[in-house]
Amino acid sequence: MNNSTIEVLEFPKTLAFISRYAVTELGKRRVLALLPFGNIDNAITEGSMVTEAKNLLIETEAPPFEELPDILEDISMSRVDGAVLSSKKLLAILRLAVCSRTVYQYVKQTSSLAPQIAESTQNLFVDKLFERHFSTVFDESGEVRDNASRDLQRIRSDIKEKNIELRKMVAKISKNLAEQDLLREEFLTLRDGRVVLPVKVEHKRHIRGFIHSESATGQTVYIEPEETLHLNNEMVTLSFAEKREIERILRELTRKVGEHSVHLRSSMETLAYLDSLFARAHYSIEIIGGFPVITDDKRFYLKDARHPIILHKLGREHTVPLTLEIERDKKVVVITGPNAGGKTVVLKTVGLLTLMVFSGIHIPASPDSSFPFFGSVFVDIGDRQSLEEDLSTFSSHLSNIKAILESAKESSLVLLDELGTGTDPAAGSALGASILFTLQAKKSFVLASTHHGDLKVLAHSHEGFQNAAMEFDTEKLTPTYLMKQGLPGSSYAFEIVKRLGFTEQFIQQAKSFVSGNQNNIEQTLIEIEKQERQLREKLKQAERENSRLKGLSTMYQQRIEKLEIEKSNILQKTKEQAETFLLNANKEIEQTIKGIKEAQAGVKEVKKAREAVTKLRGNLNEYIPEKTDKERENKTFEKDQIVKISNSGSVGKILEIDAHKKTAKVLIGKLVMSVPFRDLDLSDKKEEKALRSTGSDTLISPSAYRLDIRGQKPEDIEYDVVRFIDSAYSNNLDRVEILHGKGGGVLKMMVRDILKGHSGVKNFYFAPVEMGGEGITVVEFKG
Repeated sequence: MNNSTIEVLEFPKTLAFISRYAVTELGKRRVLALLPFGNIDNAITEGSMVTEAKNLLIETEAPPFEELPDILEDISMSRVDGAVLSSKKLLAILRLAVCSRTVYQYVKQTSSLAPQIAESTQNLFVDKLFERHFSTVFDESGEVRDNASRDLQRIRSDIKEKNIELRKMVAKISKNLAEQDLLREEFLTLRDGRVVLPVKVEHKRHIRGFIHSESATGQTVYIEPEETLHLNNEMVTLSFAEKREIERILRELTRKVGEHSVHLRSSMETLAYLDSLFARAHYSIEIIGGFPVITDDKRFYLKDARHPIILHKLGREHTVPLTLEIERDKKVVVITGPNAGGKTVVLKTVGLLTLMVFSGIHIPASPDSSFPFFGSVFVDIGDRQSLEEDLSTFSSHLSNIKAILESAKESSLVLLDELGTGTDPAAGSALGASILFTLQAKKSFVLASTHHGDLKVLAHSHEGFQNAAMEFDTEKLTPTYLMKQGLPGSSYAFEIVKRLGFTEQFIQQAKSFVSGNQNNIEQTLIEIEKQERQLREKLKQAERENSRLKGLSTMYQQRIEKLEIEKSNILQKTKEQAETFLLNANKEIEQTIKGIKEAQAGVKEVKKAREAVTKLRGNLNEYIPEKTDKERENKTFEKDQIVKISNSGSVGKILEIDAHKKTAKVLIGKLVMSVPFRDLDLSDKKEEKALRSTGSDTLISPSAYRLDIRGQKPEDIEYDVVRFIDSAYSNNLDRVEILHGKGGGVLKMMVRDILKGHSGVKNFYFAPVEMGGEGITVVEFKG
């Protein structure tokens, strides 16, 4: 990239804006010195590292950079034998060491978010002992400590003592002289490091001492009294000793810097590089930027791109985005349209963003954008708003284009503004066509703006070329600054003239001088653009309507699903209520049957009453559907499968399958139950594991075959006992147990009475002594 291209595309101005985010002086310089990389790998790596830095700024705090000056030369100087760096420069080196350590710690803590950055910081200088050498010499304000060395501490202690003694003596002399009205003012001052008195010039011979100077008016002389000469001499001697000791201390510190100079220089360079990365990351956040894909497939695609300088000046909302696509088989784009319509801005946007991308800088464009690798960018862009077009300007442009034609190649991006202007239109068109064909033969990517109609036709009729146009609002008579590809654009010369206030008569007269064909072409282009804009607006409306309909469809589908769930819940609740009702009905029916039996009713009457109950249960299930799930309805069961009884904690193994009746005989504990498919579920892995751990093939919840009523009142649990017996009998259990305890026998008697009256009970008796004896009643049911 030559300097002319960089300047014309205003790349330095963009770098200056980015550099404001840098903290260190070298970091700012590094940003300002950025240039496009010469190969694709470096550009991709740099861009991805800026992305890592951006992610760190978003996810964590900014790295702890210090405002470091450029001290590389001072670090190098420290290696010279006997060199002494000033306190200011040594303190800057200390800040470098501290910054290097804290940034290293920051990067180490965030290495999972930024592995490439972490890799690049391995050589940062980290040495707390080195920092401690400095902290023992300098205090928080940057002054050399009194205890930086024993000699310095002694010297400064002597200076304080002598200073106190000197001031007391001078104060005594000053008071005596003031009483004699010999002093101009009663205060002490210093001249060449010595304490002197301001004496009126007319009394200078009345005081024995050494005259150092006089005031600008000549009314005051500054005299060092004879009595203080010895003390002042001692103070000066001690001052020289202090300076020598401080110099010795600083020389020692400088020597230590020299020992680590190579590492310190490397660390300074690394910090500057990191600073430049994070400056670019800050800039990316500011512009809502991203890094495009860089590929070798020769496809150039810019989506929603904005010119960085215009974006900074006008803001995002007032900057028109650019979308541009150049395929490998149509690499020459001829851009036409009105003056001041944005053609030059398009060229500069493409050129500047290209320089930024290949310098590792994020751009204000969609991250879906993609760039081929451009090894070089050539531009011929000048100010076309001037009326001073002359031969020298035309010659200058031709010289520039000649150099471009000689240097351009397949990996080149060439930007040509107002191609073919500055000379006769026919000749300009011919030269422009030849330039475009030459660049096409070199397989360069070319964007060229022009007003020549012949070049529009050329782009339309030749392979490898494509037209593009800047839009113009014919109703408002203003440019929209939007670019569209595929069709050429009109210059809108007469529309712009009309907007500027020229009379209709003038415009019609001008039109009369235009050839018929040319006028027809311009009018056709205007009509095509108008129709295309209308169609685009209708397409947008259709897309909006389609999006609205999709949203409504989704909303209605969600509502249907919600209603289905509510319906299912209502049916389930109704079924549960009905089952409760049925259990209560069963209780009453059993009591009725008991009464019939006690009244010596026949077997037929009892059987008929039970059939009525069974029919009632069947009718209930017929009118209140089960709460089903679609997967279980289609599920089949096999022998030896482990299953779970719905709405219970019982798990067992299938012994037999009756596909016709859709039932299965399930072994649960020592019981074998006949269970309908609708009441079976496949057990999960956790339940199967628990089942296997028991060492048997079944797992049953105790509540399924045992009822514990110990310690309760008969009137409180009578219903629970009846319900338990009914449930066990209805679920085809062979045997259950009721734990009532021995106690006074009230619960035992109540249980016996209930069991006697239940027609489903085959037999009942107390458990064996070792299993609980009279505290447990075992119940067996009829088959």
